[in-house]
Amino acid sequence: MRDTQKRGPAGTPDPATHATTDSVAAGTDRRPGEWPPAATALRAKWQREHARRTAAFDAIREHLAEQPTPRAIRGVARLWCRDITHVADELAQARQDQEHNQ
Repeated sequence: MRDTQKRGPAGTPDPATHATTDSVAAGTDRRPGEWPPAATALRAKWQREHARRTAAFDAIREHLAEQPTPRAIRGVARLWCRDITHVADELAQARQDQEHNQ
């Protein structure tokens, strides 16, 4: 016999009806839905790195937008790529030298 009832994703339980003031998440001292301390620190680090990357990318984007022609935009973009790759190569070499000297 076929079930004629419509099926869909399971509903999300309401935390107010399932959690009590005494409940904790999986044997820890934190409440359900609360980030563990290590995850909170990791999330904060990710947010700082994301903000820094976004600011740098936005600055490059603004510089490219200031260029007068499509050809100039592409030329400046190639210069940015070249300069970033050059810096990355220098830093990678310095790190490699540092690891070999230890």
